[in-house]
Amino acid sequence: MLNCWSRGKLIIVGCTVLFVLSLIDGSLTFMGLGQGAIEEGNPVMQWFIEKSPITFMAIKLSLPVMLGFVLWKRQDRSSKFVTCFLGLLLVVYSVVIFLNIYRVLIYDI
Repeated sequence: MLNCWSRGKLIIVGCTVLFVLSLIDGSLTFMGLGQGAIEEGNPVMQWFIEKSPITFMAIKLSLPVMLGFVLWKRQDRSSKFVTCFLGLLLVVYSVVIFLNIYRVLIYDI
């Protein structure tokens, strides 16, 4: 079982990895949209891309920071929820990144 310090470390590391994945995802999204290889699947984010690419990236990168804050505040209440949620989120987002890498970098070759 994780103690409080380990959960805190897990949240920091997990949200840092999530931030990096968001940065990669945003970059791949711009590349893929520019090549016509992909379309943004999230209508809200599509709207932000159309209005302002800078706003799109700012929102995309602020989400892991906000999530980290929420999980940090919640870590003492439900450690199992925090670790499972963050782990699941990292796995799902990693799959999305690999799909984007395939579509943008490999499929176009």
